[in-house]
Amino acid sequence: MIVGQEVTAAMRLQDLYYGNIIPCQHDVRKDSDYAKQSLELLKMCDTLEKRLSTDDKKLLNDITDMQGMLSETMAAESYIQGFRDCAELIIDVMFGSSENLK
Repeated sequence: MIVGQEVTAAMRLQDLYYGNIIPCQHDVRKDSDYAKQSLELLKMCDTLEKRLSTDDKKLLNDITDMQGMLSETMAAESYIQGFRDCAELIIDVMFGSSENLK
């Protein structure tokens, strides 16, 4: 039987296995630098949109949507690569060889 912290760890591993953990979808603290910069970006986009024609607004929205998708893809790829790097390090520590040690 799994109890206490082991339950939480097992559930996190299960969530990871089934793809329920998405690295780009974490809550952000409202007072963080990220939240402040995000709000500033939104304000700048709103200011720019007021100056643009309907076609230009659509283009700006398409550009910002694509930038968001690229950022999310890069974050996910970096997350995956981090796991690969960690697994490689663990394998090297467990099974690696050294010229100085038996």
